[in-house]
Amino acid sequence: MLRFSIGFTGLLTTAGILACLATLTSFAGQVWWGFELATHFRAQYALALGGFTLILLALRQWGWSALFGAFALLNLALIAPVFWEDNYVTSVSKNQAPLRALLANVNAENRDSERLQRLIATSDPDIILLLEATPWLLDRLRNLGQHYPHGMSEPRDDPFGIALFSRHPLTQSRIVRFGDAASPPAIVATMTATASTRPFTLIGVHPWPPVSAGLAEGRNAQLRALASQVRQSSLPLLVLGDLNISPWSPWFARLLADSGLRDSRSGHGLQPSWPAGWWPLWIPIDHALFSEGIQIQHREIGPAIGSDHYPVIV
Repeated sequence: MLRFSIGFTGLLTTAGILACLATLTSFAGQVWWGFELATHFRAQYALALGGFTLILLALRQWGWSALFGAFALLNLALIAPVFWEDNYVTSVSKNQAPLRALLANVNAENRDSERLQRLIATSDPDIILLLEATPWLLDRLRNLGQHYPHGMSEPRDDPFGIALFSRHPLTQSRIVRFGDAASPPAIVATMTATASTRPFTLIGVHPWPPVSAGLAEGRNAQLRALASQVRQSSLPLLVLGDLNISPWSPWFARLLADSGLRDSRSGHGLQPSWPAGWWPLWIPIDHALFSEGIQIQHREIGPAIGSDHYPVIV
């Protein structure tokens, strides 16, 4: 009987080769939706390959350690910009009061509304955007109207309900669908915080998850429609949403290029938001993007609220 065994070094090199192949595959993200999925785990590739490099150096496996080290540095180079302050300068009056916005994908199956309410009470946001908002949840949040008298919603029993709560009046607000008529609802609202601040537009959006060729193309079509909407706006603009895409996807880069939006994550680190509780797989897919006329002073990931997403506060 033929026996096959593989030692510790063999296991390390096999895992490292797989991580290198995944890194190479990720550069073909525009070719096929399955390849794009490999773009989301840059931090994991960098961490794993960096660890393999150090261990193989200790084992004097010079060739493999050099190869894996090169691929680790490649992934690090791609994620490093989120740790650097953006040199982008926007024209914002120093007299304008800061606003705090809370983005939370609450998970349509989540039945723990108390943690969300505690987060709202402690973070004290001016604007709340909830994704996967169900009729059940909005019924339990009906007391929010005392402090957030303005807003709009389209609750649903599937994962694509949406709700906006605001302390400040909405001069315009509407439900739109980026892409075709079957696309998930999005909110476009214009508001003015105080008499001394200029109005701005908020867009809340939750595109399809790219778990099949059709849904991936649908998401990309929604992102293209979102970019077109942004380009038509004459006001400062803030986009909040679970975009079902990471910063390293070529489609995310295209969204920023086509819309002129900036990523609020720059200078604040990775800030992964999904999947909550599964730290080895954490990736940042909940976004706050902004245009000229808005400055991001602070950005953080909030605590667990019983959802598979962590909330984002800017």
